Amino acid sequence: MKNKYLLLLKMQLYNFFGINRILHSHSKKEKQRGAAFGVLAAVVIGLMVAYSTAISIGLADMGATNILPTISVLICSLVTLILTFLKSSGVLIGLRDYDMVMSLPVKNSEVVLSRLTLVYLTNLLICIIVALPPAVIFMINAETGTFGSVIFLLSLIFLPVIPMIISLGIGVLITAISVRSRHKNILSLVLSTLVVLLIVAVSTQAQNMESDEILNAGIALSNMANRIYPPAAFISKAVESQDFLCFLAFVGISALTYGFFVGIAAHFYQKMNTATFSHSFAKYEGKPLKVSSPFKAMYKREFDRYFSCTVYALNSTIGMVLLFVVSLLLLFASPEIIEQQSGIAGLNQMLRRVLPFVIAVFITMTSTASASLSLEGKSRWLMCSVPVRAIDIFHSKMAVNLTVICPFALVSAILLGIKMKVSLMQDVFLCIIPCVYACFISVLGMYMNVKFPKYDWTSEYYAVKGGAISVLATMGVGMLSSLIPLFFCVAFQNYRNLIMSVASIMLLAISFTLYGKLRRYQLYEV
Repeated sequence: MKNKYLLLLKMQLYNFFGINRILHSHSKKEKQRGAAFGVLAAVVIGLMVAYSTAISIGLADMGATNILPTISVLICSLVTLILTFLKSSGVLIGLRDYDMVMSLPVKNSEVVLSRLTLVYLTNLLICIIVALPPAVIFMINAETGTFGSVIFLLSLIFLPVIPMIISLGIGVLITAISVRSRHKNILSLVLSTLVVLLIVAVSTQAQNMESDEILNAGIALSNMANRIYPPAAFISKAVESQDFLCFLAFVGISALTYGFFVGIAAHFYQKMNTATFSHSFAKYEGKPLKVSSPFKAMYKREFDRYFSCTVYALNSTIGMVLLFVVSLLLLFASPEIIEQQSGIAGLNQMLRRVLPFVIAVFITMTSTASASLSLEGKSRWLMCSVPVRAIDIFHSKMAVNLTVICPFALVSAILLGIKMKVSLMQDVFLCIIPCVYACFISVLGMYMNVKFPKYDWTSEYYAVKGGAISVLATMGVGMLSSLIPLFFCVAFQNYRNLIMSVASIMLLAISFTLYGKLRRYQLYEV
């Protein structure tokens, strides 16, 4: 079993990071893509380490070194919950290589274990990036001794296990509930969105705490953990009291949880995938055939594709859903109360001045086009065979992105404009800037996916998130394009109208330039 499991895991790792393509490809373009992804990953890791280090040093300076283990456990658990849940539908169920893998002489447990190990390793890497700086700061400043610090470091290895299993369990449960529904993908999307909103609400509440509240919350959470989440209590006691037995208890609970889930998932693995692939509510009805324009037909196909993939829809919609939810919540909250809770003097006035760019930040998180070409996968030959221009296909993909963004953005802009009581000029920018950013992120996402397509995926998750350079690059460039002018508007408030005008003109110019490049592409070149 060991050799087969390792071979399956190796295959998963090679596919996830694209190692085979980088090592064995003779294409210079392929190697450049791998180098670009490596640089981007290094920048993101560096920013995460810097942010985590700054927070840890700040807590240590406030005399809150003793709560660093608790805070690290909470942050790592939260990050693992969110990231694992977002990709839960593409880990065990609905994989494109399911038939190929199941034809191999391997057991269900080996397949499940290899897939879960890959998820664990990715979560472990993130947890180490997030929690290693607090662990080092704790080791330097704490009075628990070297042994307690070593226990804290060792506990990082097992931190992702239980949150990961909880997220995967919820994801599998949602799939099981929705698979027998006629509108199973929409139902799965709604349930997944509700869970993400719940997690975001909890994390936002935690971030709004002041330093004294964090200290009190750390004590309260430690007491609560004894009843609700024993593993966290075991870690705290093991570190504070240098109790190796508590550490072993935490390791044992994590290992048993992991083994139990592997056993259950392996037992029902084939049944879950069979239900996903074969269950259908299609009912043929003799109706007259309708004729439509090429654009309308391709747009309808893209829209159907959008809702057929839960991870695709969730990943590209959550930004606009969050914007809409925030807009609704602000209707029932007094700006004075929000300013008082945040502790930032003049926050209400500041938000009023930069409101268009606040909306733009959420818009730049939304790009269906950045993965739409990659999701064609092995069926991309269909695009090359239809009697239409490549730009017409690109139009349909960008139109879906605009359809997702515009309704949420415009309604949210109206609600926020009414609540914040903006001036006439601010109202104009509140309409123009979201539209400009919607066009920009749609064209940018399409251009990035044309430049960095990923067709050789085994799960739609890998085309949408895992190792997808086009998605990461689009989100990174898009976020910078909104955060930089937002920062300048805050720093130079007297010139904010000029900054908004210049940013809009520049983004429109970039959008037209990228669109011109897209018109010259042929699909067989992509």
